[in-house]
Amino acid sequence: MKDFLLYASVVVLFLVCLLVVLIILMQRPSANAGMGSALGGGAAESVFGGESANVLSKMTTTLTVILFILSFGLYLGFVAREKKTASAIAPAAATTTKPATQEVPVVPAVPGATAPAATTPAVPAAKAPEAPKAPVVPAPAK
Repeated sequence: MKDFLLYASVVVLFLVCLLVVLIILMQRPSANAGMGSALGGGAAESVFGGESANVLSKMTTTLTVILFILSFGLYLGFVAREKKTASAIAPAAATTTKPATQEVPVVPAVPGATAPAATTPAVPAAKAPEAPKAPVVPAPAK
């Protein structure tokens, strides 16, 4: 449920970002600038009336405060989520065990000879030596 709320808040944050961008673009710093003049002039005045500068600046302030509060809340939510995940993994990683060893039999150098049973050393599994290969002898020509 917490993940759903976090990701739903991300969607709301995205929508607030788009609204802030649109509201800022609708404002006019001078008479011939702004998105309102680009879309046929006076778009903000036709929507919000003659006091559009006050309405747009209040909306900008309100949406910006909402944007920062949502951003900080999402930051705290995702940090708490990561700490919960990391703490569950940390005890398993903290326990260390001895590396597994593997018994490697001693291979006699001469074929047919037997190896002594008491001389099988414990060698780490990662560094086990390879068994020697039998020499290749060519067959006699007939």
